[in-house]
Amino acid sequence: MLSEVVASAPGKVILFGEHFVVEDQPAIAVAISKRARVRVKPNDSGKYCIYSRELDLSEEFGLHESRKQSPLYPIVVAARAVENRAGVEVGLDIYIESEIPPSAGMGSSAAVAVATVAATSELLELNLGKEDISNIAYRAETIVHGKPSGIDNTISTFGGAIAFRKSEGFLQLEADFKPVKIVLADTGVPRNTGELVRRVLSLKEKYPQIFDPLYYAAGRLAVEAAKLIERGEFEEVGRLMNVNHGLLSAIGVSILELEHLVYTARRAGALGAKLTGAGGGGFMVALCRKEDTDKVARELEKIAKRVIVGEISEEGVKIEKKV
Repeated sequence: MLSEVVASAPGKVILFGEHFVVEDQPAIAVAISKRARVRVKPNDSGKYCIYSRELDLSEEFGLHESRKQSPLYPIVVAARAVENRAGVEVGLDIYIESEIPPSAGMGSSAAVAVATVAATSELLELNLGKEDISNIAYRAETIVHGKPSGIDNTISTFGGAIAFRKSEGFLQLEADFKPVKIVLADTGVPRNTGELVRRVLSLKEKYPQIFDPLYYAAGRLAVEAAKLIERGEFEEVGRLMNVNHGLLSAIGVSILELEHLVYTARRAGALGAKLTGAGGGGFMVALCRKEDTDKVARELEKIAKRVIVGEISEEGVKIEKKV
């Protein structure tokens, strides 16, 4: 067994298809250059000792202890699943540092779970493949989200861009994102994802003749966007992001603060801008040419609670250090 391993995994942003994906339309997500890092070391305590810098939390768990109410318990689930696969039971010190803001729709919990699985696997010399890493991380994600789509753990493991449809699974997109960056801006308005999803589905149930064509259009839009991403036609990708934002506004999940950020980004030179995630608050994402990124970010900083600039990361989970 090794004495220490550090692994990292990227966060994610949904570029197309949020809400519509719930009703089996395709969605597109990309990995971002902001990463979660997890350092794992064996200990002699016979416990999982977990430390999270961002949450300012530290807790100890017995090797067989279940404590689902703890925000750190999903990390225990991830590490324990790897130990079960390896057929061992050892205490572990697990240190978490993340550049991905929590509760922002950017896949923070999945990135931590993926990095935990990868680091623990490497520590125990289990050498899990990426598919196994993603599947085990998904198990940890069920503690956080109940029945997650699987988008977050998949994109965090494999990196790059993926197209996803509930009935068909995931497809990795082949793309070169070097000409562009993304800028994320936070409204500072909290939102309840579950409540927003329920509200939209209730409206769809009430007016199916109106909403069914919108959902179909959103699905076709995502399919076309995937083709454009693979061809590197980012100006057109931006235009379709704007259309997707219009569809999300039509189903009632945008708010004034999001609209202000979206139109500020577009006026500052973004190729496209839209809300990302559940809406009702949270973040907006803008796709920018690299040379326009700083200007867009500066304009957004005047009105946003926080602004995050990142590249689309083609690199998924990786081992950064092993001793």
